[in-house]
This record gives sequence, C-alpha cells and structure tokens, in this order.
Amino acid sequence: MNQQLRGIVDAHPVVAFFVLAYAISWVAWLGPILELAEPFGTLGYLIGGFGPALAALVVTWLGSDSVQAWARQIIDWRVAPRWYVAALGVPLLVVALTSVGLTFVDISVDLGLLPGRVSLVLVSFVSIALIGGGNEEPGWRGLALPKLQERYAPVSATLILGIVWALWHLPLLAAGPTEFHGLASFVELAPTTGVRILNIVGVAFVLTWIYNETGSVLLAIIAHTGFNTANSTLVPLPLETISAGDSTTILVVTTVVLWVVVAVLLVGTRGRLGYDDASAGITRAEQGHPETQ
Repeated sequence: MNQQLRGIVDAHPVVAFFVLAYAISWVAWLGPILELAEPFGTLGYLIGGFGPALAALVVTWLGSDSVQAWARQIIDWRVAPRWYVAALGVPLLVVALTSVGLTFVDISVDLGLLPGRVSLVLVSFVSIALIGGGNEEPGWRGLALPKLQERYAPVSATLILGIVWALWHLPLLAAGPTEFHGLASFVELAPTTGVRILNIVGVAFVLTWIYNETGSVLLAIIAHTGFNTANSTLVPLPLETISAGDSTTILVVTTVVLWVVVAVLLVGTRGRLGYDDASAGITRAEQGHPETQ
C-alpha cells in the first residue's frame, strides 16, 4: 500500500499537493468559520495557514524528491542583493502607485501618517512572514511552481497556480470580521471576491519572477510578506477610519496597478518570467530526477 501511494504521488505530485493543502487548511479553518470557542478558532486559523507547507513536506517525503533539497530552498539566502531589493521594492512600488491612483478617485491620502507606522510595519512584517502568508511559500513556490513549470510554460504554470492559490483563500473570506472580507450575500461578496482573485493571481506572477530568478523560496517569502505588509500598513490613510467602500476601492486600484506591473514583467522577460530551462534541469537532478529531454 505504501509503495502504491508513493507511486501515485510520484505520478501526480501537483494534484496530490493541491488536494492535501486544501484538505489541511479548509478543515482547520472550520474553527474560525463556525466561530468555535477560543483557543480553537485561533488555533484553526494558524494551522490552516501552514496547510500548503505541510502538504509540500508530506508530498516530498512520500515521493522521490529530496526533502533536504526542498528544505534548502526555504533558507537559501545567498542571492544577489538586487533581488532582495526587488522582493521588497516591487510591493512598495505597487502601494506607492496605488496611493497616487487613489487621488484620482477622490480619496485623499496623507503621507504624514507613514513615519508613525515604522514600528507597525516591522511587527507586521515579522508576524506575516512567520504565520500570516509567508509560511505558505514552501508549498506554493517551493513545490507547486517548479513542478508545474516542468510541464507548462511559465505563464500557464503561474495562471494555474495563481487560481488555485486564490481559491484556497475562500474560507478566509467567509470568516473575515468585516464586510470587505466577510460573509455577505453572494451578490455583495462575489464582485469583491473576483477582484481579490485577480489580485492574488497578479501577485503570483511577481512571485514566479522572483523565484525563477533566484531559485530561493526565502525570497518568495520576503516578497509575499512585502505585499501583505505594504497593503495592510502602508496605504497612507487612517487605518481606523477606512470604510468597507474605501477598502474595496483600494483593492480595485491596487489590482489595476499590480497588473500593469505584471504586464511590464511579461514584456520585459518575453513571457519567461526569469525561467531558465538549464537551471531547472539542474534542480530536477538535485532532487533525484533526471533532466527531461
């Protein structure tokens, strides 16, 4: 039975990973969705966030790939400094352009608010990296993306992964505390959810580029954390007074700006998003797979 299971995982590693990631996270998120008493709600939320990483570990261990090679990507910090700048700078660029865009839709921004948020940014960055989004990356970019790019072109692989990644968030949208994230009627929720899916898929393109150029999941963690931190703390509006309508407007403007950045990346990389067939072949060999011809 064990060998049969290993054979199934080896034959369909991405499907196995997606199914297991959804199963772990969505079951864990039943706690906050059902509003279970604490600490079960918070514990379920935290465990669910680690679903992709846990699924990747299980699939790698069951299959023929090296767990050590998979784990090595997560702590690979030895990349050119410019990629740290890119991982942190692209999210900042998106938020900066979003702030400019908000002025065109009659939302006044106040740059004077930003200096007072330094400590909030630092605390948010660390917490998001560990438990608020960055912890997903050992699964999404650490396993799914390289496997998908063995079979599909980078754009197609990113679209598949981006959509699956976006839909994985759906229980969180239902369990959120505000109308922006929360459980409204389908008519009210569907348009915002659609924009959020477009936003997440857009982020996936940036993370594909970062990962392909560096081979480092750590850089994907930094970039993912950068997006979440910038979106939650660096939009120069009073956080306590942002209404549901303003949140939706910010989301729409951010998504438009993000896709402009994605378009520039696609044109600048000619659709390759930094993917290198030769480097991918070396990675497959390190993981125990011969390079495909």
